[in-house]
Amino acid sequence: MTSGKKYKCMACGFEWHSPEKEYRKCPDCESEDIYTVSMEEEIPKVMVQPGLGRRRGRGAGVGAGAPAVCKCPQCGYESEKIPGIPCRTQKCPKCGVSLCGAG
Repeated sequence: MTSGKKYKCMACGFEWHSPEKEYRKCPDCESEDIYTVSMEEEIPKVMVQPGLGRRRGRGAGVGAGAPAVCKCPQCGYESEKIPGIPCRTQKCPKCGVSLCGAG
């Protein structure tokens, strides 16, 4: 079993593992609404299948997957979310502010 912590963001549902670094914000949406899951609480091996753990669909509720769009918190500009690229790494073409994950 790997040492370190597993994190989950309650805002966007993003999950990640960090063997060394301590996180206070989600690296995907920068929300501070995150919690840690001990590595001992991992999914039982009988449930592990190829592809599990990848975010799928756009279901309702917390942990429903990646944001559908990236949105500017200042002017409201929206662009489609590109899988694997955090919204915060993209800048708004209208005002230059970093985008956030939304809907």
